[in-house]
Amino acid sequence: MPALNRLRELGVIERYHAVRHSVGMDACVATSARYSTQDNTVLTSDLLFPALRTLIEAHAMLGVRFDSREDTLDVAYFRLETVDLSRVVHFSRDRDLQAALEKQLSRGFEDTQGDMPLWRLEVLIDNTIILALHHAIGDGLSSAVFHRSLLRALQETNPPTSSPSVHVPELSLPPPIEHVTDIRPSLFTTLGVIYPNLLPASWTSAYSAWTGNPIPTVAALQTHVRLLRFEAADVKKFSEICRSHKTSITSAIYELSVCVISRLLSNEPEKYKTITINLPISLRQLAGAQYDDVMGNYVSSSLTYPLLHPEFSWKLAARVAAELQVQKQKSREMLGLLSWVAPRFAAWMNGQLGQKRPYTLNISNLGRFQDPVLDGKWALCEMFFCQCDSVAGPAMCMNVAGDSTGGLGISFTWGAGVDSAFLDAFVSMFRESFQNILT
Repeated sequence: MPALNRLRELGVIERYHAVRHSVGMDACVATSARYSTQDNTVLTSDLLFPALRTLIEAHAMLGVRFDSREDTLDVAYFRLETVDLSRVVHFSRDRDLQAALEKQLSRGFEDTQGDMPLWRLEVLIDNTIILALHHAIGDGLSSAVFHRSLLRALQETNPPTSSPSVHVPELSLPPPIEHVTDIRPSLFTTLGVIYPNLLPASWTSAYSAWTGNPIPTVAALQTHVRLLRFEAADVKKFSEICRSHKTSITSAIYELSVCVISRLLSNEPEKYKTITINLPISLRQLAGAQYDDVMGNYVSSSLTYPLLHPEFSWKLAARVAAELQVQKQKSREMLGLLSWVAPRFAAWMNGQLGQKRPYTLNISNLGRFQDPVLDGKWALCEMFFCQCDSVAGPAMCMNVAGDSTGGLGISFTWGAGVDSAFLDAFVSMFRESFQNILT
């Protein structure tokens, strides 16, 4: 193994995702976007491969694999000599985006120490490109960085060659999050984590929270997907209403979700008092503006325990919005807590099998996709973002992404945490509740 090709060891959150993949609890992060032109140009390898070449030459994470097993303590990124795009990109005749996303989210990366990178593409017949990333090389916003870079490359590239073989340049990897911002937990944060573990279980917030079915006793990757899209005019009106109530789209979606789940659980009012919602928070602003277009893991999260209530409240939504602003600073300390269990990640994760799920719902919002400021014939629309966290994660995930047209795509992903009937009812009632706010 050439020593120069061993780049750096994985940081704490990167290694968390690597081990989670190795024990069968995660497959990938998947993001889809449809690329269109006025003359209905079809994406072929002759167009796509030269554009992807420029991405590999710009983003170091697209040219790496691991130098050893994912669950080893000193696992590091290893630079590949070349990337064979004919093995990375699959041109499909499929038209069913929902089914295609389900397949991607149920399929991990078979050989993370071989000669393949830790990402892949599927191109559907309507020019929809699905990017699947190993979570150790990128968070949700990294997938938006990829699509933005690809759109820019398609606009700018005058294909000199459509060869599938790309030499990987000697680029430096972006640093892990702990090297760009302080993630060490304060004494207050540390005590806040330790103290509930000293109390009787029935005294804790988690005890009375409904979190769906328990985690299975055997990890089995099977993620289901439902897709919901709101058009630009409705999103614009929804956003204006949110602003008039001093809240955000994310916090309004949060409050709508609490109300819908409360109605679905109304037959068991004495058994459950709360649910648990996890809200990922980007740390890129804390890391610095130079990380806006970087592929890597720069995200933490905030855990909340809202009381069940069936009626929507703008006051509660505004409170959530205000708390999220505070948590942008505090949430990074939660990553520091991961270092406590980092030496035994695999045992800790496998110990979750058969236990109560950590939370009910995960709500991730990538925000609106920002087009590169370029003239060209290509446009990007109908964006969806999905995560595979169905084995030991929440009962359900809501993944929100805005596209450059102003539309909003929401994917709902789940596994054994809830049955399909519950999820379908949740999606239907959420859509109706969203529309009710507009009227």
